[in-house]
Amino acid sequence: MRLISLFLTALLGMNAVAQTPRKILFISHSAGFVHPVVKRPSPGALALAETRLKELSAKKFDVQLAQDAATITADSLRGFDAVIFMTTGEIPLPEPVRDSLFTWLKSGGALVGIHCATDTYYKVSKWADMIGGVFAGHPWTQEVGIRVEQPKHPSAEHLGSAFRLEEEIYQFKDWYREPLDVVLSLDTLSVDATKGQRKDGDYALAWGRAWGEGRVFYTALGHGPSAWNDPRFLRHLEGGIDWALSKADNLRTSRPPGSIELIGDGVIPNGRMRHRNGSPSKWMAQQGGLEVAPGTGSLVADAPHRDASLHVEFMIPEILSDAMGQARGNSGVFLSDCYEIQILDGFGLPPIADGCGSIYGKQAPAENAALKPLRWQTFDIRFTAPVFDATGKKTSNARATVWHNGIPIHRDVEIDTPTSAGLVESPTGGALRLQDHGSAVRFRRVWMTTR
Repeated sequence: MRLISLFLTALLGMNAVAQTPRKILFISHSAGFVHPVVKRPSPGALALAETRLKELSAKKFDVQLAQDAATITADSLRGFDAVIFMTTGEIPLPEPVRDSLFTWLKSGGALVGIHCATDTYYKVSKWADMIGGVFAGHPWTQEVGIRVEQPKHPSAEHLGSAFRLEEEIYQFKDWYREPLDVVLSLDTLSVDATKGQRKDGDYALAWGRAWGEGRVFYTALGHGPSAWNDPRFLRHLEGGIDWALSKADNLRTSRPPGSIELIGDGVIPNGRMRHRNGSPSKWMAQQGGLEVAPGTGSLVADAPHRDASLHVEFMIPEILSDAMGQARGNSGVFLSDCYEIQILDGFGLPPIADGCGSIYGKQAPAENAALKPLRWQTFDIRFTAPVFDATGKKTSNARATVWHNGIPIHRDVEIDTPTSAGLVESPTGGALRLQDHGSAVRFRRVWMTTR
């Protein structure tokens, strides 16, 4: 009987641990405009947003509240599973604490931004990089149409393909779709689109993104009481928090409209990539990926490209302990068959000009964003082709912005000449090339959007 009692006690203890609510810190410090939904009506009373978050998450989250960011320490931040920001202005989070936040997130944390989180830290470029953009005004405060770009996303599965909402709609600068999984966007037919400032007319309203091994979810919704009293918004926010806390891999779940799929889950659709001699791929399908068969040759896309956005998922094989330098899982992504973004095992190493994520031989990445071998990783690339005049003379060089696992490692870098093993630059562009460099690197999902 005593053994049974001990077993039951242990089992109950295990269940208690398994059901322990995850800890979330909600920071609503307003160093700029104070939104009424985060303003406490009286001492000891909670703001509407605080009340709703407490109600929303009572059964599965332990939500702690902070309206004075100066009280937060690096140690206390590390005690949370997720941090939610609904803040404005240059909030007084000490720089060491802010740096520890970015490190914690990169190592697998979860961060959620609500509405004015993009109206925060204008002087901290890394914040804008992480949250996804910078507030650039709210041209529309009215009932708007909202498109659901990912109806299966946990934050949107209840919203159908579109819905309408009374909201203050943000627009953003320093915002790029390439590294983001856009969930909601503005239906510009529902507003006077001439009030917007984006030349591309792309007004995203909610997205998820990787930041190293961590996850970020941002929603521009949540301005006023009407949102915080709307069950659709509350469920949207809850789903975004759930997604950010998920331990699934950090790869983008959706291919952008208008993109061309070159590899899908290890399969090449419609022969869109072949060996340079025109023969079908001899690379091998392995566990959802397409593995380089060393010695068979690189793969090139079936058409040249000029200005384009690209997404490449890759996995570096397990590395023998005595392998050194360029022997550690070598491959590369050649833009326009000219300029290589290096693939290599770079986990834990300093950024170098021939390391993972480098513009090979020309520029080291701004920081090391590499994961360990046997982990799926991503490059998201915004490429601008060189320009030639009517005589064939080059008048401007190629340029590239690169995100590695969601982290920007090159910002609009000028590439003056082809990298080693690149072909000659051409006014008509060149094909995307995935390199066979003798290592069994795998590629899973690869797509391109021409601009």
